[in-house]
Amino acid sequence: MQGYNDVFDKLLREFHDRAAGDTLVVVHRIWENLAPKVDDLRESFLEYLLSLPDIRNAGDTVDLNSMPYAGGAGFNKRKHCLEGTRAELLKEICDWINNLEKDTPRIFWLHGPAGTGKSSIAHTIAHQFQQLDRLGSCFCFDRSRIAERRHEKVFGTIAKDLANRDMSLRRQLSTVVHNNDALKNTTDIVQQWEELIMKPARMLSEAIVGPIVVVMDALDESGDSDSRRDLLHILGNSESHITDLPPNLRILLTSRHLPDIYAALNSGTHVWRKSMDTIPPELTKRDIFRYVSGQLSQVDFGTPSQEVFASLAGSSGQIFEWARLACAYIRGDNNAGIGLKPQARFTALITHSTSDHVPLLDTMYKFTLETIFPKDQPPSQRNLALIRFKSVMAQVLGTKEPLSLDSLTSMRCYFKNLAADIDIRTIVEPMAAFLSGITDSSVAIRPLHASFSDFLTDRDRSHEFFIDVHLIHKDLAFASLGIMMKNLRFNICDLPSSYLPNAEVLDLDDRIKKCLPTELVYSCQFWTDHVRQVPFNSALAAEVRAFFNNEKLLFWFEVLSLLKLVNTCAGSLSALIQWAMVCGVTFTLRLYSDCMYYSLIKNARTSLTRQQMLRDLFGHSVVQFQQARLTCTYLHCHFHRRKHISP
Repeated sequence: MQGYNDVFDKLLREFHDRAAGDTLVVVHRIWENLAPKVDDLRESFLEYLLSLPDIRNAGDTVDLNSMPYAGGAGFNKRKHCLEGTRAELLKEICDWINNLEKDTPRIFWLHGPAGTGKSSIAHTIAHQFQQLDRLGSCFCFDRSRIAERRHEKVFGTIAKDLANRDMSLRRQLSTVVHNNDALKNTTDIVQQWEELIMKPARMLSEAIVGPIVVVMDALDESGDSDSRRDLLHILGNSESHITDLPPNLRILLTSRHLPDIYAALNSGTHVWRKSMDTIPPELTKRDIFRYVSGQLSQVDFGTPSQEVFASLAGSSGQIFEWARLACAYIRGDNNAGIGLKPQARFTALITHSTSDHVPLLDTMYKFTLETIFPKDQPPSQRNLALIRFKSVMAQVLGTKEPLSLDSLTSMRCYFKNLAADIDIRTIVEPMAAFLSGITDSSVAIRPLHASFSDFLTDRDRSHEFFIDVHLIHKDLAFASLGIMMKNLRFNICDLPSSYLPNAEVLDLDDRIKKCLPTELVYSCQFWTDHVRQVPFNSALAAEVRAFFNNEKLLFWFEVLSLLKLVNTCAGSLSALIQWAMVCGVTFTLRLYSDCMYYSLIKNARTSLTRQQMLRDLFGHSVVQFQQARLTCTYLHCHFHRRKHISP
């Protein structure tokens, strides 16, 4: 019986094995027949999905939203020309834009001295053509925001603005940057020009009927000449194929008459050159008369107002900025000329002694500042007021990007001298004629006109009002380190999980605004910039050493990750190391490690391995540390605690 059962079990197993084998063969043959059909069906389904406008537009949006964009660089309606002024010049520019002949110059370069109204004209054109739905883009450079490196985002920003005008252009740009993160984030504006402007723009004349204008204002405020070298090469050199742009695309460019800009744009048939100095003086005088008439219409002079307006227009030297400051003084804004009637303020302004060799705008700046700091004050009181003024203005002008009154005050609390006790509000409030943002403590304070910064930072021009910006970097370095040491903490934005990439945190922007004060964001971005501009200081070196020997350093990495600035870490550390090398400082730096901190860093660069991440962040720095005779403890790729590298 047992033998019978064994034979039966064997036969049963063979039956099952053969049945299973037969089944596999049949399934395999069926799949061979179905697989091509399934693949075809899948491809057809995907093509169908992509053909749906909502799906396709969503994909394009994802591609374009991942491109860097210069926020706040658009036009400002408040900067437009007064109705009825600059009529002839505005008509000339509009006629050029509307002339679609192929041989019409692609660029209109409007240049002239500071304060002559170039930006007002540019913003007026931008506003007019926006209302006509003919504004392709408006990109404004701003000296007070040089730290944002807008010059590296110029054509990426313009390309996105153009793409937002038309779906076919949007699709074309999305196709160019799709799956190409290097192109999306490149700071090479030559590559931006070729790939993001020239390629998609070939469709512009077909996609959009009628003229399109791109406004680029205040090119001279991009930074130093190096910051605009490539941009000038593109705009001024026909080899960049700028003449191949569609004939309906125009570029309005404004700047001061700087040597490098003049050299690049002064030749070439594709540039229409217009100097503010060529505008007939009688037209400018007429426009300034209209301007001051509007600004002072409610002021009682006790004499015929038209005579006052004509006198101001004649004394303005064709500089609108002078006229603006004159009107502010005569109105008595912010207690200017306190105790004097409008007629007396007008008389004092007109009779103010000037020298032929002194620029008219400088004279106005001095005159207005002297009303804030009158010379008839007791010398000790006036000197103290000037010291406080210079300290506050050095902070306003010395920050890498403009800060609000609240943020400036928060940083000043960490200054290592008596300047920490200065009430910033009492200094900036009387300076409404020069500064914006002083009425709202949460709005960034910045000079209303770049010429005011130029005046204050030039000793030969400003004399007793001279601001030495270099002296403030030590205070800003101490302040930045102090703010980071106090405010940085683990998971500062209270993210729900350290395993969730930043890109998947839906409310990350709201969390950043809520949890990261502006002064902390500023400190994390620029503390190394301020440190390296300070001559060796033992107290500052001690602060830097304390920061590196503290877990706050890792929390700094976390903030950079949240701000999408972790790629700046290596450069910041390298600059700091150079400062240490020059100063001959010997540090012992410890980067405390723990597996949890890897999640803080990986959020910004999720596609990298741990080894790549650490090499990017620390590899170059370790070499430099050794050259600087620094003992460095760093995060090992396997997260062994305190892995030591000998110098």
